[in-house]
Amino acid sequence: MLKHKKKIMISIIAILVSGIAIISGYYGMGYNYAKKNENYTEKQVREISLAHTNGEIINVKKEFELEDDNLAQSKFEYEVEIKTPDNLLNILKVSARTGTIVIDNED
Repeated sequence: MLKHKKKIMISIIAILVSGIAIISGYYGMGYNYAKKNENYTEKQVREISLAHTNGEIINVKKEFELEDDNLAQSKFEYEVEIKTPDNLLNILKVSARTGTIVIDNED
């Protein structure tokens, strides 16, 4: 009985380790695609952001977005927080691939 339980435990552990390896490989492939298609540096993103929105950059954060349905479309995106002269906080999301901007305004 003890041998049987031991075999079951080893099988479960092997399945879990295999699953983790597959998920890690999938995530890693998406990350590599995003890294390969990264065309804009943080410095360039800062320049793009300030050319679009007048103010002072408070924070820049780089985020990775895994595209599950198409790994080749996985990308890095920068979130740029800019304090405007009107004392508003503009949050811009800038694609590291294309340099395009999506804006979120907050008071």
